[in-house]
Amino acid sequence: MRKKAIYYEDERNIRPVEKFINGLGSKTKAKVLARVAFLEEHWQELRRPYVDTLDEGLYELRVIFSGNQVRVIYAYMFEDYIVLLHAIIKKTREVPREDMLKAKNRMDDFRVRYNHGKIKLPKME
Repeated sequence: MRKKAIYYEDERNIRPVEKFINGLGSKTKAKVLARVAFLEEHWQELRRPYVDTLDEGLYELRVIFSGNQVRVIYAYMFEDYIVLLHAIIKKTREVPREDMLKAKNRMDDFRVRYNHGKIKLPKME
């Protein structure tokens, strides 16, 4: 069963992960977007080195390109969706706690706004 990856969008219609990805070099951007598409198709079977479990319902999509370690933190939400919450270029061994907290806050915000009817999920293809 396929899942659909969607960008977290704040109340000002800003999509931080999309903005981050668009700021990458063209080859790195292409690899990250290809890995997101791969995640949509193969989410059930992926393990390290492609993805890893963080905590509190958060996961990381792991992309290494030209020495950069790009991490996209995401959550599985509402059965069919992967919500891309936060992205970083990792420079330390662990994902920094502040980045995980930012992703967790965005996940909670997304859930609350969805439950209040402020977010409409795109249709599954």
